[in-house]
Amino acid sequence: MADVVGTLNQAARGKVAPASRFVSYNPHQRPVEARALSPANDGAAPATARPRLSHWRKRSFDFVVALALAVGLAPLMALIWSAIRLTSPGPGLYWSARAGRGGRVFMMPKFRSMRTSAPSVPRELMADPETQVTAIGRMLRRWSMDELPQLLCILKGEMSFIGPRPLMPEDPAQLARMAFPEALSVRPGLSGLAQVRGRNLVSPRRKARLDALYARVRTGPFDLEIFARTLSVLISGRGFI
Repeated sequence: MADVVGTLNQAARGKVAPASRFVSYNPHQRPVEARALSPANDGAAPATARPRLSHWRKRSFDFVVALALAVGLAPLMALIWSAIRLTSPGPGLYWSARAGRGGRVFMMPKFRSMRTSAPSVPRELMADPETQVTAIGRMLRRWSMDELPQLLCILKGEMSFIGPRPLMPEDPAQLARMAFPEALSVRPGLSGLAQVRGRNLVSPRRKARLDALYARVRTGPFDLEIFARTLSVLISGRGFI
């Protein structure tokens, strides 16, 4: 794992060459955000026509909204935690190491949705993950409610609401990000471009390309569009496995 984290840090500093080139912006084309969200775009990002969302403005928004949600959703989160403890043996929260901005590793909490006997590896690397998911865990995953404890990470500044999903260092998609340093230049998020472009059905390399694309295009309207599409994905269940 130390070798993986070291390589991630090199990628974040630009020592790993990007695997793609970006085309120049054409003012006669559709808005950058619309093209980035188009299924036809698989990672070629033009220079953004709008100024990027400033770091401190986004951080301030994240902190205020996360604090309000943490307070407002506290009763629901307490209920979920209690239901997990009552329906399966083990803790209510599951903590795992995740690669964040610049490849730095942090501990990320989720409501536990798998049995305690499940191996601590990315779901894609499990032989038969469905046998490890608890009854309540399946419902939590379907509606992404297992991600609610990550409001704590947003408050701490380790995550944002919108950004590349934080992955385990050994996750195939995280390893693919090494070829796309831009993907490591922003804070990971609760939802991101890959989540609204296929969610769990997106291949590791394509996910890395979309993460890099988000980092290039990143604007306020783009974040709002991803947020709106996230709600649509949650309701429809597209890409859920």
